[in-house]
Amino acid sequence: MTRNTTLVPMPERRRLAADPDLGAGNVLQAAINASPDPQASLLTLQQAVPDAHGQLCRDFNLIRLQELVTAWARHYWDRGVRQRDRVAVWISDSFENHVQYFALTTLGAIPVLLNGELSAETVGRLCEKTTVVGVHTDQLRAAALAYSGFQEGWVQVSDDVKLPEAKLPARARFQHAATDPVLICHSSGTTGDPKPVIWTHGQAMAGIRPHLENFLSCLDARLLSVLPQSHASAVGYLLMALLTGTPTVLQSSRDADTTRRAIDAHQATAVVGFADTFAGLATTAEPGPLATVETWISVGDAAHHAHIAELVRHGRHRRGKGWVAGSLFVDGLGASELGWGGVLARYVIPGISVQNRCLGRPQPYVDIAVLRADGTLADPGEVGMLGVRGPTITPGYWGDHNTTYRSQLNGYWLSGDLAWRNENGELFHADRLVDAIRSRTGEGYSLLMEETLLTQIPEVSDWSVISVEIADEPWVVGYAVSAGAAPPELLEQANQALTAQGHPPLDEVRVMPQGALPVGATGKVLKRELRSQYVITVLSEA
Repeated sequence: MTRNTTLVPMPERRRLAADPDLGAGNVLQAAINASPDPQASLLTLQQAVPDAHGQLCRDFNLIRLQELVTAWARHYWDRGVRQRDRVAVWISDSFENHVQYFALTTLGAIPVLLNGELSAETVGRLCEKTTVVGVHTDQLRAAALAYSGFQEGWVQVSDDVKLPEAKLPARARFQHAATDPVLICHSSGTTGDPKPVIWTHGQAMAGIRPHLENFLSCLDARLLSVLPQSHASAVGYLLMALLTGTPTVLQSSRDADTTRRAIDAHQATAVVGFADTFAGLATTAEPGPLATVETWISVGDAAHHAHIAELVRHGRHRRGKGWVAGSLFVDGLGASELGWGGVLARYVIPGISVQNRCLGRPQPYVDIAVLRADGTLADPGEVGMLGVRGPTITPGYWGDHNTTYRSQLNGYWLSGDLAWRNENGELFHADRLVDAIRSRTGEGYSLLMEETLLTQIPEVSDWSVISVEIADEPWVVGYAVSAGAAPPELLEQANQALTAQGHPPLDEVRVMPQGALPVGATGKVLKRELRSQYVITVLSEA
């Protein structure tokens, strides 16, 4: 495996971590100043982007990246974009999202990064909420915006822009303070329309700073990012990679087959992605050697243990001075509102038993509480609302004080999750608040039920459990994802497994082929759509 020359040495990493002026708005210049070799290749792209001279490029070093960012910043300056202006970026999933982020923050403008899979109507509503001055997009999406009647500012198509050669005037460069906004990202939209989440110069760096010293510090380190590149977590991981000099491959495709090939082609030692990508890898019949992977990093929703257990069989990890078989899985719980870095994490290695849905312990920079509806602390074993407070938490939703304040309780930001603590202080994930199960035999939690079903019925690769109201009665449905025909006794088999663990039984099982479950722009299953689809189906059959 090739050893790289770009890794930032430990003393310099410590200096960066201690620099109070370092934030998400000035990372690129700080990375150049800290790099032992800013001309060496650092970033490898699956999807090429044009450089400052219009040449398609798949490899970038820090100097080439700065040149491209500066050219785009000059373009926006000439277009009249100034500090605090919001500019939406709605393009296909690629490194260009990051280029636009750096260019706009150079001017003190605020990029509104939008997932390329969102509908034009959803994009229009987000642009209206954030009162953008314009939208940077591509030909296909520009046509979709026009068809939808979009009227929020100008629309520019990336391929139509000829970047200027003139230098960016010094007065155009903005100096960020800690509370200055640098990004408006958006929530996943699994419970409704995506919400515009604010990240600031200081808050966005608060989760990165504690990890700078030890992040992928070995000489053969190589990170593969299979996150949606428009997502705030992808921005955070790129900032971390630049500041530490970690060679990074940025994928535009997140499916299991492409990810497997990329791991082996680039000899990735760490892979960061969402749980859906890891679930796909874990359930692939031939996942491939994956021999170089030392660490899997899951961000967003906690992953299912059955999928984690399959992945850690592959790869290797260091123990003492040598290698042992099997990789490490870092299972993080996070959300755009909670900032970068995941507020909770558990670590799984082969041969070490962990309890299902255990979220581990809080990161040192956050305070976690399980709250009752009145804001008091829940007792050990009592399910309540997960609350988080600390420097990584968003200041709120852009232009929406109502939702911002309704998302807070007793000084904590409510993540929308249900959780409980055991007597040892370990946290466990029960469910999303909106997805909790109501049945004729009592309350249940869909995630815990799914975990049980995945463990006990290996013939089914994934489960989604919902409850709906039919004729004023609760009805619990399990959607089983299976490549082949499910056994006829699947309902009986599922209920034996569930009731043995104290969960409510299912009233019905519906078998779905792989890829048939409705998912949002970030790959999360949309249980609200499953509920709507089921009710519509029942009404049509009545």
